[in-house]
Amino acid sequence: MDASNPRLVMRGVTKRFPGVLALDSVDFDVRAGEIHALVGGNGAGKSTLMAVASGALKPDSGRIEIAGQVITESSPTAARSEGLAIAFQHPALLPDLTVTENLLLSVPQRRRPRFSAATQWAADRLLAMGMPIDPTAPVRTLTLAEKQAVEICGALACDPQIVIFDEPTEPFMAAETARLFECIRQLAARGVAIVYISHRLPDVFTLADRITVLRDGQIRGTFNRSEVTEQEIVTRVAGREVAALFPGRARDLGEPVLQVQSLTSDRFTEVSVELARHEILGLAGVEGNGQREFIRALGGAARCDGRVLVEGHPANVSNPRRARRSGIVLMPQERHIEGVATAHSVRENLAVAAVNRTARHGIIASRREDQVVRREIADLGVKLASPDVAVEALSGGNQQKVVLGRSLLSDPKVLLCDEPTQGIDVGVRSDIYHRLRATADDGVPVVILSSDNVELAGLCDRVLVFSAGRVVAEFVGDEITDEAITAASLTGSVTRRADPDASSVKAPRRRWRRFLAGEQSPSLFLAVAVIALGIVGATQNDRFLSSFNIASVLELLAPVLFLAAGQLIVMLTGGIDLSVGPLSGTLVVVASFYVGADFTAGWWVLGFLLMVLLAGAVGLCNGALVRFAAVTPVVATLVTYMALQGLSLAMRDTPGGTIAEPVTAVLKARLGPIPWSVLLGTALVVALELASRRTMTGLFLRGTGSDDRASHKRGIPVGRVKVLAYVASSLCALLGGLLLAAQIGVGDPTAGISYTLASITAVVLGGASIFGGRGSFVGVFFGVLLLQVTQNVAVFAGLSQAWQYWLPGLMALAATGLFAQAQRGTRVS
Repeated sequence: MDASNPRLVMRGVTKRFPGVLALDSVDFDVRAGEIHALVGGNGAGKSTLMAVASGALKPDSGRIEIAGQVITESSPTAARSEGLAIAFQHPALLPDLTVTENLLLSVPQRRRPRFSAATQWAADRLLAMGMPIDPTAPVRTLTLAEKQAVEICGALACDPQIVIFDEPTEPFMAAETARLFECIRQLAARGVAIVYISHRLPDVFTLADRITVLRDGQIRGTFNRSEVTEQEIVTRVAGREVAALFPGRARDLGEPVLQVQSLTSDRFTEVSVELARHEILGLAGVEGNGQREFIRALGGAARCDGRVLVEGHPANVSNPRRARRSGIVLMPQERHIEGVATAHSVRENLAVAAVNRTARHGIIASRREDQVVRREIADLGVKLASPDVAVEALSGGNQQKVVLGRSLLSDPKVLLCDEPTQGIDVGVRSDIYHRLRATADDGVPVVILSSDNVELAGLCDRVLVFSAGRVVAEFVGDEITDEAITAASLTGSVTRRADPDASSVKAPRRRWRRFLAGEQSPSLFLAVAVIALGIVGATQNDRFLSSFNIASVLELLAPVLFLAAGQLIVMLTGGIDLSVGPLSGTLVVVASFYVGADFTAGWWVLGFLLMVLLAGAVGLCNGALVRFAAVTPVVATLVTYMALQGLSLAMRDTPGGTIAEPVTAVLKARLGPIPWSVLLGTALVVALELASRRTMTGLFLRGTGSDDRASHKRGIPVGRVKVLAYVASSLCALLGGLLLAAQIGVGDPTAGISYTLASITAVVLGGASIFGGRGSFVGVFFGVLLLQVTQNVAVFAGLSQAWQYWLPGLMALAATGLFAQAQRGTRVS
């Protein structure tokens, strides 16, 4: 460690949020080769300080230096280019992108490999954590520990001078933690400056050279590790003396309440256990040995076979809702995804779990609800200004208390807790430990899965250790120690091996599930549907497969194809563009004034130029409303929808103005029965598909829709991406409008109205998510083709016009349901 060579220097850093002074003139530094621990309670400002250092947050005041360079631009990209990398507490990963794609976004541009070599490059980077993670897997399919490992590997892949580890070991078991510590020590030995944030003080005292305490946004002292005790740090962190961390064990466990008989899944085998009424049972083991899948299966969140009894009655654990009805309530590990609705208030999150207590005949009694919510807040010690504050505004510890409160208000007969104290400080941990013991004392047994063996040893009456999907050790009472659990976890995981025959049988099943949940699977099913409909149409009428009918179908397909491609560009960012239909119609009306048979080529050029300018202006307007005015995409594009339709009717209240025949002839030209416009549209969707997968622009587009906050942390210019996406959509509508003008030949102000819904339906049929991040341009092509073939078959079959609307709607509904089911199957498998 070189004391004269500080790599990161922060002086007088202040950051305010509405009603909160998060950082108050904070001074902090870390030296080359030093491991500097930053500790503090939840809400102390640790993550905020490091977000400022990494450029994810802009400070209100203060100075930041990285490797002697004063940072003037506050952005993740600028910090990363100066040699600072960060592994966030909540992994800033984009769930709809693959592991490889996330790692590409984690590193500076100069360190990114070619896309053709990216998968192998990612596999090499993942070796740093030694976990068997598939670089081609979507991040949403990973466990939290695997996500954390990817986050860390992304930071290390930058080859940084400074690395910030924000609560890196929270989801890890002992083996993964030991591997990370070895990696951190190697980095420090090479002269890399390390900032290590953790609530686990034993880890801090194992690693750190210096320890800084932050409380209420202010530095409360910096100490050499050898000059301070763990209890002194606890006192400074809490601002008070902390009493006994763990409550005493149960004296009388009582009669059995939960009986699990031969519970089995593809991740664990023949697990049988009984749980007594006043017992707290712990689950331990190296990550990936089945203990997490077991507790989730018991709570209905993963598939399993076997028998479960609660108070002697069979329990249905096929899904979380049925498990709750049987009295088994799961407190999940990923609180932001499964535990709470962070955008909603504390009151709403707690009240929804207490409906059985507050509602009569389906009507909620507001006064009773308020009493229940306030009592639970008081019992849990949640610190907040009002029950109506959003959960996302609370500190991590208070958020975790709300998750626990939701679980307790569900009136469980058995409470399952997956990492109940992950990412929270010692004071809040003590509160939760005592509340869990009180719950067990009141007759509700508790099962706890924790990666912290000290926690299990201090809290549990009994601990089961998993290895290779089986229980390999059991400790009771005073037998439960950190050392015993660690030894059983490590030796068990080494001596037991999975059945290779079973793995070979399950592997194809997993690959099939992954394909079904992938973004290209809808294209296959749509292609099959088109072929099936083609067979039906051919049997109905011999003219269905005539060159004239094929050409007609393809000609009608072309405008929708361009509009749907633009629609998907916007949807990938998490938006929607309702204005594409009226825009294409307005462009047709504009063309009817300038691109007519009575006008010269100069007027035609002027008309085309006006059409381009109008399309670009509409795209910029939509993008500005969504990004800068913070108007929701539906409302913003509905405004332009109505404005454009009004403009069309103002220019022409009835159809009129003939489009010049030479223009329509060019736009309707064919290669055999196939219009050139369809060939051009097909080339466009193929190019867009390749660009979305094989270029950084495509990753920016999909990443923005997958998670815009994480995208910002990854250095994606979210605002610019969203605005340009709407511009691209409008330009695609311009191409569709030109083809529409050629088809109808006159300026019809109502021509484009139906195309908005057609474009959205095609995109949904193609498997895109309306929430962003997922979608296939190839799927869009087949979605548009299916719509046109369906309408054509309906005509030949003599179906009414109503069925021409009902059939696409029913198909879109079925496609959405099937895709959602495939996604659900992948998550719980």
